[in-house]
Amino acid sequence: MSIPFELPTEDRASSPYTGYTRAHWEAVADGLLWAAWRWSTPGRALLDLPGRPSRSGVRSDGLEGFARTFLAAGFRVAGADGADPHGWLDRYAEGLASGTRTPGRDDTESWPLILDHDVQGQPMVESASVALGLRLTAPWLWKNLDAGVQDRVEEWLRGALRHV
Repeated sequence: MSIPFELPTEDRASSPYTGYTRAHWEAVADGLLWAAWRWSTPGRALLDLPGRPSRSGVRSDGLEGFARTFLAAGFRVAGADGADPHGWLDRYAEGLASGTRTPGRDDTESWPLILDHDVQGQPMVESASVALGLRLTAPWLWKNLDAGVQDRVEEWLRGALRHV
């Protein structure tokens, strides 16, 4: 099977069973993130991956693309003690700012509101990935966000506490 990115040479001395080291997992994460980011909106708030829309809708799907890749990027950067050679966190910072500027608005960047699960539940699911990604990257991303962006992100996430 071929993959669309290069892996480092196997290291059977460090990893006798697979030959894979942390560098391999970082390369896989980076390759997957590069592939997903091709589908971002101009303000980087949504990643509209190809395929049939879910029943939650295109905007919710775009938030899912952002949130789930943010989780991968968060693990990747946190596991490297903040090293971010591809600038993933800058992309997510821009997306956080764009997505929370006017949540619920029908435009190209705004994230859907977090509502009760029987109304529009998928954003609540994705808020968990956003929250965990923010926690993992707090020293490098959250603490460097503008206070206004932090306030907007907190307000958006607070929707998960107000709804069931």
